[in-house]
Amino acid sequence: MSLINQLNATTEYFWLNTEPVDIVNKASALLWKLMGNAIAKDNWEVKPHEVVDGGLMVKVPLEYNTSNRGGYGASTVIIQAKKNIIDAARFGWAGVYGSNTLNLDDQTQNTGDEAIISLTKQYMKSIIKAARIQMAEDVILAAVDSSRINGLGDLFQYANTALEYGSIAESVVTDWKANVIVDAEAISFEVMQKIFRAPNMGELDELLPNFCVTTPTLRDGYERSLHPQQRYTETKMVEAGWKNILHKGAPIVGDPYVTAGYLDALNLNFLELRSHKDYQFTKPVWANREVLGQPDTISANTRWRGNLYCSNRKMQVRHTNLTEPV
Repeated sequence: MSLINQLNATTEYFWLNTEPVDIVNKASALLWKLMGNAIAKDNWEVKPHEVVDGGLMVKVPLEYNTSNRGGYGASTVIIQAKKNIIDAARFGWAGVYGSNTLNLDDQTQNTGDEAIISLTKQYMKSIIKAARIQMAEDVILAAVDSSRINGLGDLFQYANTALEYGSIAESVVTDWKANVIVDAEAISFEVMQKIFRAPNMGELDELLPNFCVTTPTLRDGYERSLHPQQRYTETKMVEAGWKNILHKGAPIVGDPYVTAGYLDALNLNFLELRSHKDYQFTKPVWANREVLGQPDTISANTRWRGNLYCSNRKMQVRHTNLTEPV
């Protein structure tokens, strides 16, 4: 081992602070909103009591058809044919985890007064944060395998109408469609009006998008397209630290996980993040690896299982190919 110099041997370091600054992980506005809705509705628990298609899944009942109807007069014969009107979307179990390990050196050296930053404490925080960061990525993307959340990438898959979402294909149930606008255009008030018309289910507030997520640049671009007197924000989100701009009462927020050029206008009355009651971010507990011959190596993890459940697919709208206004 080479010698260290005199100053390093005789002088202590000055610690600016003892709480490490996170320079890696990004904050997701969408995940914050979805988890907040789950808490507010007290709907974390999903019970795996339905057995369908050979495996345990969660059913979401859908009314996909209408009863017979028509004009009525003196000579009208009312149609008596039976029409099926109820089916169910089915979502499998998905999950995320966070984990980390401390070895013998960590435990013997990072102790006592010399342990300015407690590794066990910081690792515990990081494990929980890692699971939530994975969830923030997964709720935006399409599932890469059966263990992943069916995120917005699955919900808005439109190229193949025979590909199932929630175990139902658009080619089978035409109203179970992905609303995707692909026109190349600059974001503006007029474009947002077009997006809000896309569900075409009525003009009641509950039938219109109530939360829009996009890139920070497109959110800023929409704000620039408005006159100053048209610029309003959702105050509760601002108080929680999330910048936003309102369109017809729906906050538009920037999320670092959204693909460039995309805006998703969501109706959270029909889109819910729910968890299994026994896997709602399990508490990390340090356990040693004695059975593996490493009694002084300890590991901890947190696990979550559930999914992002949609009960009306065409209430959600994605616009791709958007740019900032000139």
